[in-house]
Amino acid sequence: MRVFVALELPDRAKDNLERSSRQFAEYADGGNFVPKENMHLTLHFLGNVEPSDLIYVQSAMDAIKDLPAPELAVTQFAMQRTGDIVWAKIRQSDELTSLHDLLGDKLEQNGFETEHRAYRPHVTIIRKKNFVMPFSEVTKNVQVFNAPFAANKVTLFESVFDHGKVSYRPLYTVELKENR
Repeated sequence: MRVFVALELPDRAKDNLERSSRQFAEYADGGNFVPKENMHLTLHFLGNVEPSDLIYVQSAMDAIKDLPAPELAVTQFAMQRTGDIVWAKIRQSDELTSLHDLLGDKLEQNGFETEHRAYRPHVTIIRKKNFVMPFSEVTKNVQVFNAPFAANKVTLFESVFDHGKVSYRPLYTVELKENR
């Protein structure tokens, strides 16, 4: 199974990202736009994992459920260095960094490899993009809806491929403490 652990985005945040995505589409001459239901903020990509090992991922996730839900916001849209993916950059916060780091430590303690490069939180919105003008010009015409939002659900997802399309099937979820 190909799996990853991510923060689920609240509906309002996904609606805002979808609105921006539609604005990008006005300047696109191709590309795969991520459906709203697939939008998420990856914490750790694990790759291929045996179904019998998922219990160790769940155990790592259980260790973070007492952490506070991070407050997030979109800061800008950017393009991956390879130039084929557009994402919404997410404001880094102490809560998000702590969540990412603690989950990574717990996953490693349970035998999984995690990346050790700097965490750059983002939500992918377009893959294999092709715009009719330079990206810097396109972004001048796309509104960033950056109202802060809390993300309190951490979910283990399986990537499911069917007829060339990908969807993400939730396998296990823990809820973080909401700030009140």
